[in-house]
Amino acid sequence: MTREPDFARTTGSASTSSGSAAAPASGSAPADLDFARTTALVIGAGASGRAAAELLVFLGARVRLYDQNPDATVPAGVVPVLGAADVPPEALAGVDLMVLSPGVPPARFRAAQQEFAPSARVHGEMSLSLAIAAARFGRLPTVLITGTNGKSTVTALTGALLAAGGMRPFVGGNLGVPLAAALLELLRSRAPGPDALVLECSSFQLETLDRAATDVAMVLNITPDHLDRYPTLEDYAATKARVFAGLDGDGLALLDAGDTFTPFLRARVGAGRLVLVDDPAGAHILGPGPGDSLVLPAGDTVPRNALPIPGRHNSKNALFALLAARHLGVGLDACVRGLEGFHGLPHRMTFVRERAGVRFYDDSKATNVASVLASLDGFDRPFVLIAGGRAKGDDLTPLRDLLRRSGRALVAIGESADAFHALAAGVVEARRATSMAEAVEVAAALAGRGDAVILSPACASYDWFKNYGERGDTFARLVRALSAEK
Repeated sequence: MTREPDFARTTGSASTSSGSAAAPASGSAPADLDFARTTALVIGAGASGRAAAELLVFLGARVRLYDQNPDATVPAGVVPVLGAADVPPEALAGVDLMVLSPGVPPARFRAAQQEFAPSARVHGEMSLSLAIAAARFGRLPTVLITGTNGKSTVTALTGALLAAGGMRPFVGGNLGVPLAAALLELLRSRAPGPDALVLECSSFQLETLDRAATDVAMVLNITPDHLDRYPTLEDYAATKARVFAGLDGDGLALLDAGDTFTPFLRARVGAGRLVLVDDPAGAHILGPGPGDSLVLPAGDTVPRNALPIPGRHNSKNALFALLAARHLGVGLDACVRGLEGFHGLPHRMTFVRERAGVRFYDDSKATNVASVLASLDGFDRPFVLIAGGRAKGDDLTPLRDLLRRSGRALVAIGESADAFHALAAGVVEARRATSMAEAVEVAAALAGRGDAVILSPACASYDWFKNYGERGDTFARLVRALSAEK
């Protein structure tokens, strides 16, 4: 049932909020807002929106939360504005601050704000949180990480390297805990703040990211994604390039030398030093396959086998993380210790088990073709690939060359099983499976000693599972249940 908002509770002194009449609609930090005299409207009741609303309530603001879902969860102390197809004009009355959740396309809400609350400032949850963190804890070394694929791994690995160097970083953003939620917990408990921020940034978060002081900013890669939200791939890439906006002359910008969009992105790096990854003149991988050594621009060399997770793409991920950590002052020995202790994130080329000389890996997070190619480029043994699910419209053709180079066989699953089976025809042996249990049994039978079986689906999971995590967990459980020998 739709819950009726009580706007009278929240409009009392908003018009007299100091400085709000002159505040621009966006592009300025809220650090100078008197939150006790601020009326805020948060758009979107997902995890980030709820975290932003709770943080603002704690800081003393009067907060409204809009969501189309009439049954959305609304934190205590927040006025609900639920169920309407569009934000009601009266919900914007007297608003000083509008906060956009990352899942919300911002254009129509910015238009409504311009019409009904033109003096209100506009921020995303991450942008708001960065400004509040700076106001409460001072200037924190900050690393911003984006890209189509690999950003969660690089974010977690960068955090691990900083921690190995004795720092106390907050690691999150699009990965794990929203920054607003972490700030709220710190402020409530009066705990000391972190001494660095390592933030994964989605393109949606970057749409609303105000210029925030940044020490390291990186774009790992650009491949087609979210083209239901962006008119062109160039628009998507330009949004990713917003990650560089907060660099100054001492900052570090990182790009992949081999990525198609690197020239496009390079032209959008303003201040700071640019280093290309996987480039002989920058940071590079020495040796075939995943490589023997990781070489940094200053000549420092790290043994590749210090990092336990496989794949050339993870060698490249490690270079991005090493460059960031070294720029923030972490010693080389500490970096090596951080690499040695990092075993990857769930469902990203996660080693499950070795059985009869066959290694099994869960790469369920690979939900598009580009991610599969990245995971398996330079993989060090032949593999049986389990692939398929709910198709995203990707061109599957590049997988054919991958299978020709390194594949042993393919097991096709899910709604797109026929397309994957046809893809493998004439290249490697291909089978269909009607369940994950059957897929694991068939793949295990096709693999020989020295091979790998890899669940790397190149598709969404929603045909058989509620998400990629459930898909990966099911695969791992079934693999562990296989008998010890064939």
